[in-house]
Amino acid sequence: LTGAGPGELFLVRNVGAFVPPYDGSYGLHGTAAAIEFAVLSLQVSRIVVCGHSHCGAIKALYGEVPAEAHNLRRWLDLGRKAALPVVPGPEALRRTEQRAVVLQLERLMDYPMVRRRIQDGSITLHGWHYVIEDGEVHVFDVQTGGFVAASVATTCGTGPYHPYVEHDGQVLADE
Repeated sequence: LTGAGPGELFLVRNVGAFVPPYDGSYGLHGTAAAIEFAVLSLQVSRIVVCGHSHCGAIKALYGEVPAEAHNLRRWLDLGRKAALPVVPGPEALRRTEQRAVVLQLERLMDYPMVRRRIQDGSITLHGWHYVIEDGEVHVFDVQTGGFVAASVATTCGTGPYHPYVEHDGQVLADE
């Protein structure tokens, strides 16, 4: 997907590609620690939030979560703002997957070390949506508020990501 060699990427994978809040309201968290480590210790120059088509976590935002899955239920709360008030058909799920990527980019901007490095130009944020069916990566274009195929993209990259911009360019009100 990236063409990177061994050791060139610091990867963090989790359910939904969600980023927990910086304020610690989700307790001690490996993803938050990994973000801090990558930015402060490894001095990464790019952070990519990569969602994908047919994401089970995004689909779960629209369904019932088993009662005994209390950790999963709480974790999915990190993506609820991306969910649309519709019946979740294929288009709504794709849009929610992309909205969730943008939501995580916004949340990354709340990490002081990320915001500081963006402001000084030493790090960029990128939102990707990988389409499994055709292998195409769509990148978030902060100028247009849309996702465009990487093969034809002319711009992409860093925020700030306020206000929340849906992938089709509609600006959504902050809650």
